[in-house]
Amino acid sequence: MRGLVLFTAIATTLIVWTSLADPINLPKMFVLTILSAWVLGLVASALIYGRGTNLPVGLWAVFVFALGLLVAALLTDVKYTAFFGALQRNDGALSYLALATLCIAAMMSFGPTDVKQVRTVLLVVGSVLTGYGFLQSIGNDPFNWVLVYGPMIGTLGNPNFLSGLLGASSIATLWVIIAKEKVWFRGAGIILLLLELFIIKRTGSIQGFAAFGVGFTFLAIVKLWHINKRVGVISLFFAGLGSIPVLMGLLNKGPLAGEIYQTTLMNRLDYWRAAINMFKAHPFTGVGLDRLGENYRQYVPQVQVVQAQTTDNVHNVFLQLLATGGLVVVLPYLFLLGVILWTGLRGIKASKGEAQIDIVAIFSIWFALLLVSSVSIDNLGVAVWFWISGGVLYGVAHQSLRKDEHKPIGKQKSGKSAKRVTSNNASLVAPIASLVVTIVALVIMVPAWRSSAMVMDLQRNTGGLTQPQFVEKIKQVAKIQPNNVQTLIVLSDMALRISQVDLALGYTKSINEKDPRSYYGNYLSATAHELRKQYIQAIPYRVRLVELGPWDTVNMLGLVKDYLQVKELDKARAIVARISALRPDGDDAKAATALLNG
Repeated sequence: MRGLVLFTAIATTLIVWTSLADPINLPKMFVLTILSAWVLGLVASALIYGRGTNLPVGLWAVFVFALGLLVAALLTDVKYTAFFGALQRNDGALSYLALATLCIAAMMSFGPTDVKQVRTVLLVVGSVLTGYGFLQSIGNDPFNWVLVYGPMIGTLGNPNFLSGLLGASSIATLWVIIAKEKVWFRGAGIILLLLELFIIKRTGSIQGFAAFGVGFTFLAIVKLWHINKRVGVISLFFAGLGSIPVLMGLLNKGPLAGEIYQTTLMNRLDYWRAAINMFKAHPFTGVGLDRLGENYRQYVPQVQVVQAQTTDNVHNVFLQLLATGGLVVVLPYLFLLGVILWTGLRGIKASKGEAQIDIVAIFSIWFALLLVSSVSIDNLGVAVWFWISGGVLYGVAHQSLRKDEHKPIGKQKSGKSAKRVTSNNASLVAPIASLVVTIVALVIMVPAWRSSAMVMDLQRNTGGLTQPQFVEKIKQVAKIQPNNVQTLIVLSDMALRISQVDLALGYTKSINEKDPRSYYGNYLSATAHELRKQYIQAIPYRVRLVELGPWDTVNMLGLVKDYLQVKELDKARAIVARISALRPDGDDAKAATALLNG
């Protein structure tokens, strides 16, 4: 189980598949879901045949979180998005359930003697990402990515994600350097650490340095404490003193404000306010799992840091879960984090010597990723390490606190014969259970893979197909997942680009029936009718967009144009007045006024 958990983490982080429309996030979700399904069979068998032992609170905490997640997903208005996540995010209920499964497996299978396996695997991942990051930094990336944020994206799609994960892997490298290892191994660790920090610097993101700073501080304090308790106390005092300017920087104050309070953090203020507004309006179950994008325009404050900005994720895992899952999800999540944190701290206190260093190191990795999640998205390639390190931390600390230190969670306290029978039964049932669950996972995930592959093929071969061939392929893709609103939006846009308005309207009708809040469903419907000069039919969709986005002056300008085309001058004046009231000096207000006067 340990080996499969760690292999899943490596595969999820490193896999990319360039023949998909989403070459980064979908393959990560695919691998994560399939491999964790096999793990789930092992976990279920172990728990069923180990039912003679009371389960620890950590496992119950994960179960409660998973239950809350399922309740929120089933109550979400668009089930596909709830389970698969937003487009090119893929952090819906299926992904979280897979992560929770890995967390439970880590809790059950890792003990004090196994913890260094996590370090080894993170060293491998850190080395691969560092090497690939170096190739990207010198312009020799073997993949022709469509870059938005810069060339340093690793296998994660964004410099922030690469920076954050390298920050965690650099803690594992530091762990090697301060441990009782061979001199050559520690020397290689120093070289790798310098290279990791260099790549973090090249990403332009501070997340990696923040994560490494957390790990360095924790490990340095404990190491100094081992050398001399008084020196350890002094280092703890200075660490607390040094954290003050960092906290001030988060508030845009003090000497580090310019480095910490970056534009990206300023942008997040709008996101966070919108999330809080969503929670206030829907406190118990939120607006729906991963439905933030279709609700953002309605709940974002009028006075925004960045005008006309939209998002489908608030870049804070706690607020994202609060806004989309409400108290049903966020309370179990906070309880789970609290259990891991408390057990980890108790385990650190109860251990000594090298064992204490090991627990502090895994605690540092988990806590650093926890802090990163407060300003970032749950990118699956990073989140998988957060959930696994949390499970490992709990399992190691839990065993350190027990008298029988080497007894794994879930093992029965019965006689030798009963143990042998239980073990034989579990070994027979486990692979069958894993196979069944994995087949179910494949049935769920393969259509999403096929759909994305065919969309990518359409995008690459637009000029090589006749229009009838192109239309036929669009129809084939639509049949694979008829409830996949995200793909229908892409196909509608493709149909409009080749002037197949009837085809596009058929898909947008389906989109709006399945998701009345879909911004793009309503927008593409309005656009299709406007292309045909059917302004009366376009107006209801523009009006709906005003309801969904009360500060969206771009759409309001389009509505003014439609009203003027059908001679609805009073309604046009009302919308122009609204645009001018929202942003009197904006380009949209000037354009709307010019249209009305003209």
